[in-house]
Amino acid sequence: MLRRIAKGTVIVSAVLLAVAFGLRFGSLESERGGVGDSGGLLSLTLPAFAQAARSDEFPYNEAGISAYVDMGQAIDLTRSEKAFSGIEASEPEYIIGTLELPNLTEDMWPHVYISTDGWIMAYYPKTEPTSRLVQWIGYHQEEITTTTLRDALVQVTQEIGLSTAAVLSSLGYYHFQYPSATKLLIAIDTTTSTDTFTYTIPSGLNLYEASWSHYAAGAAYNGSYTEIDSVRVFSGGGGTYVACGRLDTQHKAPESSHEVKVYSHGNWAGAAIVFLHN
Repeated sequence: MLRRIAKGTVIVSAVLLAVAFGLRFGSLESERGGVGDSGGLLSLTLPAFAQAARSDEFPYNEAGISAYVDMGQAIDLTRSEKAFSGIEASEPEYIIGTLELPNLTEDMWPHVYISTDGWIMAYYPKTEPTSRLVQWIGYHQEEITTTTLRDALVQVTQEIGLSTAAVLSSLGYYHFQYPSATKLLIAIDTTTSTDTFTYTIPSGLNLYEASWSHYAAGAAYNGSYTEIDSVRVFSGGGGTYVACGRLDTQHKAPESSHEVKVYSHGNWAGAAIVFLHN
């Protein structure tokens, strides 16, 4: 699980996570992606079913950040169709559909691949930022225990009548557009007014992508916003909403302290920064 952070400084490192000024991280289990103790880092591992695929084939030609599981049993694709709000591809060996996630807008709905030999993978297209996996729904300002992709796998297995035990015990993550990325780190903070945290990217770090996610829960008419280095990356009005995007180049400058500010007028808002690196 990933605990919320208070005011502090995140130093993104391929080797360790430096914690200062009361900053607190829980963890995302390495290798399998469940709940564990790995210092706030989630390891990315290529799924076995994709190891022989070419770069111009699925999933490399379509998928970005992904969560997958091997159910260890054959799956009836005809029955699986009922889980989707729309079908994108249907072949004798697999099916791909769009899965509606509760309380999220359509742009946050992931795609799900299901194969007859037991593999299920939830993913966002390669054009979407990795931060779409941050699951704000059900977040209680203490810790993150899931992602949108993990929730999608749980939901689809339940809807087609399969046990969720494999999802909860052997879930894996991978990003098909950044095959050299081996780690994913999430920094997150929430507030009922205004709060800030900073992050620093070491010069020797291989950073493949950095993206942000902003959430507002019942914001009043003045809304909410997230700023990075005094640049407003998102601003919303009243209501409840999620927005995601990639960090601009200036917000990824190494060896510089970058400040993230999140503001909410009424109720609360949150900001998360997701780093892909090795």
